[in-house]
Amino acid sequence: MAFRKFVDLSRYAMLPFLLIVIGTLTLMVKGTALGRAVPEFSVFMVFFSIITIERIYSYSRAVSQRHMIWRDLTSTAVQALLLGAVAGAIFLPVLHYFPETFLGRRFLFGLSNQLGRLWVQVAAVFLLSNLWQYWMHRFQHYNEFLWKLHGYHHGVTNIQASNDLVSNPLDYVFRNILGALLLGIVGFNPVAIAIASAFSAYARFSHCGGDMKGGWLNYFFNTPEVHRWHHSAEFPDDERFRYGCNFGVGVSFLDIIFGTFYLPKDEKGRVIAPPRLGHPSGYADEPNYLKMFFGVRAFPALERLIDGKKDLSSVPAE
Repeated sequence: MAFRKFVDLSRYAMLPFLLIVIGTLTLMVKGTALGRAVPEFSVFMVFFSIITIERIYSYSRAVSQRHMIWRDLTSTAVQALLLGAVAGAIFLPVLHYFPETFLGRRFLFGLSNQLGRLWVQVAAVFLLSNLWQYWMHRFQHYNEFLWKLHGYHHGVTNIQASNDLVSNPLDYVFRNILGALLLGIVGFNPVAIAIASAFSAYARFSHCGGDMKGGWLNYFFNTPEVHRWHHSAEFPDDERFRYGCNFGVGVSFLDIIFGTFYLPKDEKGRVIAPPRLGHPSGYADEPNYLKMFFGVRAFPALERLIDGKKDLSSVPAE
């Protein structure tokens, strides 16, 4: 009985504990040889932790997606190892040009000592980055073109560590990288950005496929219980949720503030899980990473070209 109670309590405590440990380790290795050798150290630490949790705390509604593992690994490698550098090379010159040209170089690089104490900058970076992610994510559901790109991420039928970074690259850049680049050129202290990023690591845990409980953290962080409803194949029957719910990437309190939070409970106060995860329009999960990479669903001509060649290749030779 005592062991079972300990296991139940650990379902609530494990993710906050890991957030503290991984956030601390991330800050400790920053600037060290290990940090330079593995820039995405925290990403891999989170993945390793979540994969372990998924095997210890099995989720009763889990749907196996083992056949998608190579798609998942390819997408993860592109997003974690390549996309940040490529996006920076493309967007930073443009982002630098306008402030530097019209507001002067000091605006870009001279504010780190004028924006207040370090802890104020940490709070500002944390709030601004999450606001960017919330509104960009919400817009990606409202805008038809962006939804066609973002919809690839919603094809997954079970949220788990391996498919956290499964998405079209442009979709991922808009939501997770562009805002960080903007904050970087404004002049926030790089240490403040690093600390805020360590706190934001909890966004990775939203794709934990284990049976974890959020408790009161459901109303601040984007926990797995909260995020599963974002991935529901059927949105709640309410005009507020016409395009989805729970848009916060790392936090949920913005959804509460802006009226897009949804987390139903039963009569005993237990969170009700969505009956099924998947694309709301019925699209199957895309196994072909190249189709996802090019976002062919958003470009009908390209989709017809690829599918047409596939159809021709399937015709037997006479």
